[in-house]
Amino acid sequence: MAEDQILSNEAAGNVEAAQAGVEAGPGAGADADGVTGDALLDVASAADSSTIWELIPLVDKGGPIVVILLALSVLSLAIILLKLFQFSRAGLTRRSFVDAAIAKIKSGDKEGAANILRKTRSPIARTLQAGVEASIAGGDADEEVARVGGNELGGLQSYFRWLEVIGNISPLLGLLGTVIGMISAFQQLQLAGNKVDPAILSGGIWEALLTTAVGLAVAIPAIAALNLLESRVDVARLALRDAASRTLSALKA
Repeated sequence: MAEDQILSNEAAGNVEAAQAGVEAGPGAGADADGVTGDALLDVASAADSSTIWELIPLVDKGGPIVVILLALSVLSLAIILLKLFQFSRAGLTRRSFVDAAIAKIKSGDKEGAANILRKTRSPIARTLQAGVEASIAGGDADEEVARVGGNELGGLQSYFRWLEVIGNISPLLGLLGTVIGMISAFQQLQLAGNKVDPAILSGGIWEALLTTAVGLAVAIPAIAALNLLESRVDVARLALRDAASRTLSALKA
């Protein structure tokens, strides 16, 4: 009985020790190992910073060349959106007002033709309006149509040079970044001496090629958009030339 009592007391002591350890919580164990709660927070903060930096690997690996290319991509996108908005507001697909204005001119109502053209928002309408108003005022309709038509086409072609420049220099900037990266990779390989690690060379090469990939990714959309926008302006130029020729012929008749 005495032995059973001793075993019972030992078991009760173990249970109480376990309960005391649970109530002390995980902080006690951490303190015993010399790790404080503040240290854990510092580690978590450092991990978060590392995660945020990994979200922008292009800037981290590509360097300033990639930053320049990203800025050019933003500028290219802004120009493309601006031109699409300008073309949509210009109403380049509208043509019905041309026949209506010419009909008014042939019937002798030049003022009515001018009113039709004033109500239409289109580069073609503004060009024809200038010719009709010059004819009403007794001026040179041909010269006025040529002047206003050139200005309207120039407005449609605005910022095209920027897209062309971005499309031309982006691959060159990417190639420049690749050359600089390759130079840096081979310098690291030389400094390694006899302890050559293939990972040093391979890592430097793919980081160097990253700038070329970014440069091509910026240049391809810019050049494609430029060609599409220029083709749209060419269509508008042909339509303007046809409408101006018909209108001037009606004014002279």
